[in-house]
Amino acid sequence: MTSDPHTRMDILTGERVLISPHRSKRPWQGQVEKEMQADRPAYDRSCYLCPGNRRAGGEINPDYTESFLFVNDFSALLDNGQSFEQNEDNLFISSAERGLCKVISFSPRHDMTMAEMAVEDIQAVEGCIQSS
Repeated sequence: MTSDPHTRMDILTGERVLISPHRSKRPWQGQVEKEMQADRPAYDRSCYLCPGNRRAGGEINPDYTESFLFVNDFSALLDNGQSFEQNEDNLFISSAERGLCKVISFSPRHDMTMAEMAVEDIQAVEGCIQSS
């Protein structure tokens, strides 16, 4: 059995289901978030999305000043997985899937939510997505 992303045929419905076994390696922080504080920091040195910080996959974010788009460190799909087709007596049918998953940080500010952003800044997020 492969640990690369693939699809499997659901023999009861005929639908193909995406399976991403490598995502079980994703770190689980197991935390329950507290209510949002009024005095949130604009930068958090422990946040793997903040500018200049180390991400979960080890890469260092650039010191970005606007929306930032990067490949997900724990993507559901991989762009370099192995190719395969599998059919075991028409009961277990699967094939490789490849792809690219990205993450967007809307703002370099840790304390900013989209609801708090100016319309022009939200439009810049859209531009960042379209240019990727």
